[in-house]
Parts: sequence; structure tokens; C-alpha cells
Amino acid sequence: MFITRSSDSGSGSATKPSSARVARALEIHRSVAACNAHIARGGDSTHALTAALMLPCYKAEFRNLALALTSDEERELRYALDALCDCAT
Repeated sequence: MFITRSSDSGSGSATKPSSARVARALEIHRSVAACNAHIARGGDSTHALTAALMLPCYKAEFRNLALALTSDEERELRYALDALCDCAT
């Protein structure tokens, strides 16, 4: 009995990490936006203070993840972020 790997299974696993990293970057971007919104809304609220503490962590995580992306992942992330910005306006 021989076990062979089809080309479809190999390509599927190669695209999944790409989408997973882009999805994670989008989650972090949403967290950054939420922190900015809480900070803008409330001076001394607990949420605003927590957001002010978490914002540098989220930004650093996003930066590190963005540096690790491939060019295809970068392109996918840029298109997704552009779509989010277009929907917001």
C-alpha cells in the first residue's frame, strides 16, 4: 500500500496560515480601533484607562505580525483594511 499526497492538500495547508495571519491582523486592528474609540469617548472611565494601557500592546503585536507577513498576505491585509475604511465612510 502506498500513501501519496495530492497537490490539493498541500496547497490548502499553505493558504490556511496566510488567511489565519491576515485574520489575526484584522482582529488586532479592530482592537486598536476600539481602544482609540474608548480613549476618545471617556476621560476617566475604566474602559478608557484600560484601553490606554492595552493600546501599545496591540500596536506592537500588529507591527510584529505585519513584519512577518508575506507579500501576498500584505496585499490581502491591505485590501481588507481598505474595504473596512470604505465601509466606515
